Amino acid sequence: MIIKKKFLLIFVIISFSAKCQWGVAYSEGWGNREMKVYPNFFSSIDYVGDSINGHRLDIYYPKEINTNLNNLAIYSLNREYDKIEKVVTEFKNKAKKYPCVIVIYGSAWRSNSGKDGALNHIKNGVKKLLKNDFIVVTVNHRSSNSHVFPAQVHDIKAAIRFLKGNSNALKIDPNFIVVQGYSSGGHLAAFMGTTSGLNDFIYRGKKIDLNGSLGDYLDQNNDVHAVIDWYGPIDLLTLDDCPNLERSTRVKNKKNPSVFIGGPPSENKIQYELANPITYINVNTPPFLIFHGAKDTSILVCQSQVLHNELIKKGVQSKLIIEKDGVHSGTNQKMFAQKNLDIMTDFIFKNYKKYKSSINYKL
Repeated sequence: MIIKKKFLLIFVIISFSAKCQWGVAYSEGWGNREMKVYPNFFSSIDYVGDSINGHRLDIYYPKEINTNLNNLAIYSLNREYDKIEKVVTEFKNKAKKYPCVIVIYGSAWRSNSGKDGALNHIKNGVKKLLKNDFIVVTVNHRSSNSHVFPAQVHDIKAAIRFLKGNSNALKIDPNFIVVQGYSSGGHLAAFMGTTSGLNDFIYRGKKIDLNGSLGDYLDQNNDVHAVIDWYGPIDLLTLDDCPNLERSTRVKNKKNPSVFIGGPPSENKIQYELANPITYINVNTPPFLIFHGAKDTSILVCQSQVLHNELIKKGVQSKLIIEKDGVHSGTNQKMFAQKNLDIMTDFIFKNYKKYKSSINYKL
């Protein structure tokens, strides 16, 4: 009985609500295994509280946190409750909060379990972020095979609300959250940016609930403060329409969006338009950094050019990097060259510095 009580006590300490219980991992996902040099991360947090794989996230902490969080799982298995309590107490007593970067994997919206490999493309950039006191979060979303748009949007927004609602316990500064993603994850990251600060939206007489009602933190906002989009699809109606490319280089990409939306454009045109991040660009949209490969034949480069141009037109800060030999692949050395990772981290650092110097910045 004493052991059970102690275990429950510790479990409550490292849980942020009765519905959002989460585990602590001491092993790495296959894609993030090189991140094990940083022992401070929590794994498979259920950010909604429904125990499904599509609602899990991992949190990687800055190197300056000396508490070895990974040991919690080992201590729990060994029933070393005093050691658990010491680790948890050390972590809870950390007063500092850290800016946060959320990373969304690409999968044509179809995977509900891509978070474990989400850092593999940018691992050198992630290490730099961690060394400079940033928290990095990888997040799952539900699969479009079973849940169509806007389910994935609602998932990521619920994750953002969870992080903000638990900002004190998780040591996250809710005033500066960056979101980035690749391919379909880039689309979701861009969507988070252009809908930041918006709630219900009416378009051509059709109303869309941008935020959803998932999780226990509906009192929190979904605002993000900078966006990094790696070759994401932006206009789902024109994926095969890049006027400056030869017809032979174009690729029919209509299957994946139809699964994501729940039907073909001929039957769902307005829904396709509502799924386009450019639909929501406004003067309050946060700064964007966009990467795209000129040789990408899965998502054509004009998709990012359209996004960049629309952002500039609306007065939003945007920078577009077109990698001459870049293709649509997380293993492409040209696309994820160190120079591009440096551009990525510099963009994050500069915008964070700007936020800290702003009179509206709240500690």
